[in-house]
Amino acid sequence: MSPASFTFKLTVPNDPEGATVVAIVATHAVAYANIDEAARAGFVERAKAAALDAFKHSTAAHCLIVFAAADGQLTMTIGGQSVSHPLPS
Repeated sequence: MSPASFTFKLTVPNDPEGATVVAIVATHAVAYANIDEAARAGFVERAKAAALDAFKHSTAAHCLIVFAAADGQLTMTIGGQSVSHPLPS
């Protein structure tokens, strides 16, 4: 595991309050990946918005969220949605 190669997985209840948990983990992911501080808040907000949207469209009791740094990108995936940001060189 390194800032350029890691995976964080979590499962949260399918509830809008779970978006707060997603935002907290996104905050840790961008910090660990050394994303530029100016871009961090944007990624966190997009991740939270994607989670809220996924919760609206899911009928499951829980949602799996995956944060992965690989191939030069930090990507958060929930349901069929992804949010990405380039990793620093």
